[in-house]
Amino acid sequence: MPTFLWLRNLSDFLVGSLRSARHFDAENYMGQLAEHGFTHVTINGLGVDRPFESGPSGDVYSWFYDYSPDLDQFVDSTLLKGFYPAGYLKANLEFLKRNAALSLKNGLIPGLHVNSPRSMPELFWLKYPYLRGARVDHPRESFLPRYTLAMAHPVVQQHYRELVQKIMAEVPQIGFIHVWTNDSGAGFEFTSSLYAGRNGGPYLIREWKNDEEIERKASENVLTYYRLLRDEARAVNPAFRLVGDLGPFYKERPYIIRGLGDGMDAGSFAYFEGPHYSNEQRELRKAGAWTHEKIDVGDNNVLGVPCPRVTYERFMKAVKRGDGCVLANLTPRSHAPYDINGEVVRSVQQKLHLSLGEITQAAAARWVDAKYVKELISIWDLSDRAVRSYPPNIPYSTYGFPWFRLWVRPFVPNIDAIPEHERSYYEKYLLATFNNPTRVDLNNDMMWNFLTVKQAEQKRNMIDTKVIPPLDNGIERIQTILSGDGIDENTKKVFKDLDIRLRAARCYYTTMRNVVAWIESVHGYLQAATKKQKDAYRKKVGEMIQSESQNAKNLLHLWETSPVDVIPISRSGESLHIYGENFGELLKKKIELMDRHKDDEPYIDPNYMWRLPVDSAT
Repeated sequence: MPTFLWLRNLSDFLVGSLRSARHFDAENYMGQLAEHGFTHVTINGLGVDRPFESGPSGDVYSWFYDYSPDLDQFVDSTLLKGFYPAGYLKANLEFLKRNAALSLKNGLIPGLHVNSPRSMPELFWLKYPYLRGARVDHPRESFLPRYTLAMAHPVVQQHYRELVQKIMAEVPQIGFIHVWTNDSGAGFEFTSSLYAGRNGGPYLIREWKNDEEIERKASENVLTYYRLLRDEARAVNPAFRLVGDLGPFYKERPYIIRGLGDGMDAGSFAYFEGPHYSNEQRELRKAGAWTHEKIDVGDNNVLGVPCPRVTYERFMKAVKRGDGCVLANLTPRSHAPYDINGEVVRSVQQKLHLSLGEITQAAAARWVDAKYVKELISIWDLSDRAVRSYPPNIPYSTYGFPWFRLWVRPFVPNIDAIPEHERSYYEKYLLATFNNPTRVDLNNDMMWNFLTVKQAEQKRNMIDTKVIPPLDNGIERIQTILSGDGIDENTKKVFKDLDIRLRAARCYYTTMRNVVAWIESVHGYLQAATKKQKDAYRKKVGEMIQSESQNAKNLLHLWETSPVDVIPISRSGESLHIYGENFGELLKKKIELMDRHKDDEPYIDPNYMWRLPVDSAT
């Protein structure tokens, strides 16, 4: 009997930009998921390299449409006909059907993870301006407002019925739709967490209503959409379930929760839990709604970094809570053939009685010669210690890491001193409009300041003392093993693979160390009141640059010598979410620019956000 009723993949390899990662084999991955006891899988990635959406020059919002595409990216409706190219929809639908066939072949229940209701093409509003609903884009990341449909309108509801009917006709085995909203070009009218503030079309609520009435109306609108998806899908597949992420609905949640149940569940609340989380969970259970919890198992910035104890502890917490539905990452074995984290997931799902020691012992004994088993487990423990010691709340960590091009952008005292044309190699795919201060300040994105100088210093010190040393220890011990006599080829492969992953992890954590070191030293210099303080911070700036320059050289060496992809690399070219095969050339540019600008005086333009484009006539 499996431990979790639902064990579902949580990754971008089938629904996001990592679908284009070179060496990724979807068929092999489906088989791997099944072998590890997964029961459900999301399959709705785009079948083309880039989304259809676009915007004015310099607008970056279209990049958010590359993952978790909505239903209208696969089929059309009477209302939508002609607004997306037929070839585009066909390619996406064929990709969806191929993934569905692979999932069914391996006994997995296919489903969709959608950002929905998502915005419509701008041309659509020229024909149907009266169906305009909520503005859902983030005003600091877009130049073109994005709007969803007015969800309360009967014509709009019929549009979504047609979309579900057509999707289910093509893949009647679809067992769930997981709806994420109020982000990435999606949102519901008049909900409190829309980036542009509460807004919407003319059909849901009149003006001059109090907050409670607006919250009730907005909540009922959400539930109407959830019921529509559930009912239309259940007409084909009676076992279908709708999963709604309730995190962003922090004002509307009490009303939405009361309407769930009967095949409508809640997604993980994640960092939106709030003070009433326990009561909300009780209300969900009372309503008969399941909660689908997310469990992080590493991340996709460096693939297959061992953290077996962290993984085991997180899963056992889910077991203790009585979670029945869990989402978890699983690194493809095409990219991490000796992934101990995946072995922990498999064992917890299929053999809950096994202890962590038994799990790691069995895996190590299967992969290496008996005399190296103890040492392999010990090095896994060192890597685990590094992962668990990484301090929380460091900006740009996890999924946001590639968005800000931190692998390849130069860490220098005054980023703005580098001419624009020389920064274009990485700013092309940087998640930042021309006037976003994050272009010149690693402590700011849009209008948020992340850390104080003191906080940055504390986090840098934690990485220096708790994260890097165990990785260095593990790398050193691997070198001792590989330089010894009598090691068999299979064992050598395992330790060489582990060596590459620990070195890549060291590069990643060192870059993140230098993000906070940049904040500490550059902001510290600018805030210093005396020459002595300025001199001390200026010295720290130099140390940070030296560290990151050497780190980039180490990463370049790995890139040029590693036989495996320990970071995802796209077959179809670089994008916001993933690096391309020009990664080595970008690293070389970073190193060259850092060397050229290492002695610049630290500076951040405090008025950067008020800039106009270079070619502006004003």
